Amino acid sequence: MRRKNGKYYACFSCEVEAKPASTDKRVGVDLGVKHLAVTSDEEYFDHPKYLRKTERKLKWLQRMVSRRKMGSNRWRKAALMLAKCHEYIANQRKDAAHKISRYLVDHYDWIAFEDLNIRGMVKNHHLAKSIVDAGWRMLVQFTAYKAEWAGKQLIAVDPRNTSQVCSECGRIVKKTLKERTHRCSCGYVVDRDVNAARNILHKAIGYVPEPRYGQLELNLF
Repeated sequence: MRRKNGKYYACFSCEVEAKPASTDKRVGVDLGVKHLAVTSDEEYFDHPKYLRKTERKLKWLQRMVSRRKMGSNRWRKAALMLAKCHEYIANQRKDAAHKISRYLVDHYDWIAFEDLNIRGMVKNHHLAKSIVDAGWRMLVQFTAYKAEWAGKQLIAVDPRNTSQVCSECGRIVKKTLKERTHRCSCGYVVDRDVNAARNILHKAIGYVPEPRYGQLELNLF
């Protein structure tokens, strides 16, 4: 039993026998800031952007706290309102991660993510807020423990070149962050994130697309 922000929480644990249901399906999942997750089967999970949607209210509450005398009753009330707002955003993010991770574990036996250096990525001031708001680490962690309980497998792969390699022929197709469509000279055209998700899946299963038109084979690993 614990108390947080004026609410009481109780935690119960119980042992339940796992009943794994095999689907014999594999999937690669690309995490992003435009969409929270995109799969190699062309399924899109929207980035809810809970923090950005509540940013104006948070700033207003933060100003309220800073203007009041620390330790006073009015300061405590304002600080509690701010804490509850942060908690609400965190709960929304957890809810989204639980729903997506549950879907992935229910529909796939193999789930592949990129082994991202999230701590290093948030140092990019242009993307930091969007990355934190997305909750990538939480989604991977929730998927991992659900997969373990269900007897499924989660695989983390090297993220190098997953966005640049053509998942159809293996060519390197350079793209800027603004380019949202993958277009390769082999004729393969697909959403940039779907292409990345398919490369993630290829890495997880050890598959390398055969180069076409006499091009040298690229090493994805």
